[in-house]
Amino acid sequence: MLSFVRKTIQCLCLMLIASFASAGDETSAQTDYSSHKVLLIGVDGLQYEKLLEAINNGDAPTLARLFAAKSYTGGIVGTFTQQTTYSGPGWATILTGAWIDRHQVHGNDGLLRNKTDSLFKLIKTAAPNRQTASIVSWDTINDNFAEDIHNGYINRALQCHDDDRCVATAVSQLLQSGDSDFIFAHFDEPDVTGHAMGFSPEYQEAIQQVDAYISGLLSALATRPAEEDWLVIVAPDHGRLLPLGQNHGGQTLSEKTTFIALNKPANEQLSQPIVDPMNPGFDGLYGEASQADIAPTVLHHLGIAPNPATYRIDGQPLLGPPGVRQLTVYANNQERRVTLQWRNQSPSGRPITIYRDGKKLVELTDHRAEFVDTELQTIPAGPVDINYVVVMDDVPVARLVRVDLAPL
Repeated sequence: MLSFVRKTIQCLCLMLIASFASAGDETSAQTDYSSHKVLLIGVDGLQYEKLLEAINNGDAPTLARLFAAKSYTGGIVGTFTQQTTYSGPGWATILTGAWIDRHQVHGNDGLLRNKTDSLFKLIKTAAPNRQTASIVSWDTINDNFAEDIHNGYINRALQCHDDDRCVATAVSQLLQSGDSDFIFAHFDEPDVTGHAMGFSPEYQEAIQQVDAYISGLLSALATRPAEEDWLVIVAPDHGRLLPLGQNHGGQTLSEKTTFIALNKPANEQLSQPIVDPMNPGFDGLYGEASQADIAPTVLHHLGIAPNPATYRIDGQPLLGPPGVRQLTVYANNQERRVTLQWRNQSPSGRPITIYRDGKKLVELTDHRAEFVDTELQTIPAGPVDINYVVVMDDVPVARLVRVDLAPL
């Protein structure tokens, strides 16, 4: 049944693509990215399987029009990316493309501050005239990004104090009369209902209500000028703990399972999961896209070209070329070497460039899927973070590795 629903979503997605996608080729050098805009919709605590159930029952017709595929949250268990499946870390990853080893938002605490570059900062730094907005039902999200608000990276910030209708109204007004280029809209009711009543009829009603709110946003979006090319993304921050669905925060398959929905055709990172991922845990969940892939997808659509020497995003875009997939980094502290491994799609001799902390280390071809960095003699003994970036098809993918190097 789930396979049938997914195929149905893929077919219906084409209808929405026809409505919202522009006639221009997004990968063309002639693209006028000033007309490209993004609406990122967060739906707190919306379980993927329960969304499919709602779609199958006809209770989520708006979300059924998008291409939705499974993804994961919580980082990779047993690595420095592992983070609790709480809302704070989840939204921080979605809005930065980084895991906890970079963003440092480790819980649901409004006093925590994001410690890596956010989407808001990256957009405003690349194009100061672009307008950004963050309209949230759960106030803690904007608290975690308070420095972005203070520094002017978020032009319109609104905390709606757990009122989803407030979010729907404010975002609809922005779409109808504003000039925003990137809007983050957050709805909270599915999570609130899930905590109170678990996987109940009321939870399904909350999904139905948020689907109606999203329908209103897409109706407002349809009033925008025809030349604008809007990317719409819908995603939750975490799954829920089985069997009741009232809690989350741990590292079970259900809590780690999320989804990403787009109004545009996705590349293979989202549409063609890797069936034999390097880490086979959680029934192969790590072969799916991750919520860290959302931020680079936003940047890709807005035409913001990353600088590989300073790149700090763990995810990879879901539009256009995905770059290398399944990038994994292993450190051998005693032998002072770091091994990078990745997966390539259809090797053909394309160049791959690897950077370490901004320094170009080596140029390879995509016939290679591994590189061992043995040139760590200049790094002092002891703990240190090293940032590696692997670039293929002009798409960088980064990994932060924490080493504790032995003395020379």
